[in-house]
Amino acid sequence: MEGEGRGVVMIKRAEIDTRAPFSSVKEAVALFGEKVLAGELYANRLKEMHGETTGNGSSRLGTVTAELEETKHNLEKAREESMAMSNCLSSLKEELERTKRELQRMKERETEKLMMEFEMEDVKVVPELNKTQTCNEQGTEFQKKRYVTFANPPSLAQVIVPQGVEKLERHPSLRKKKKKPLIPLIGGIFSRKKGSPEIASPRSP
Repeated sequence: MEGEGRGVVMIKRAEIDTRAPFSSVKEAVALFGEKVLAGELYANRLKEMHGETTGNGSSRLGTVTAELEETKHNLEKAREESMAMSNCLSSLKEELERTKRELQRMKERETEKLMMEFEMEDVKVVPELNKTQTCNEQGTEFQKKRYVTFANPPSLAQVIVPQGVEKLERHPSLRKKKKKPLIPLIGGIFSRKKGSPEIASPRSP
């Protein structure tokens, strides 16, 4: 290789080892061992470090993935529990509504039963009142009949007639005979008293 500098040409030479090859590995290791081993050790160390880095990354990624899976599982479980709780609440609400409706029906039936009992009691009381009223009316009618007065009361002879005795009646001719007026008869008596002499007392025998 040639180079120019200040007008001087310098030529570098390379040495070539033309000696015989190594007679054994031991000789080669003895000659180049430290350099070769140092390079191999460095390469191995780099590989180990890279492997550790890769392993740590994989391990960390695996850990994160596992945590994500666990979190997802927990979320799914929480969602399922929430759905179950919601269904349970819905069932409880429906049961409560059914219970309310059943209570309302029971109250209505109880009210109807009480109304029927009241009506039956009224039905029982009304005949008793009618019966009592009928008895009172019968008693009142009986009292009225007891205190009835006749417009033309019968005579004692007509009321009390012995058995076996026929009722005595006047002859029709006598009943039809006109009665004399009373006033002319009284006038005639007074006129006789005025015109007649004094009546002597009867003589003693």
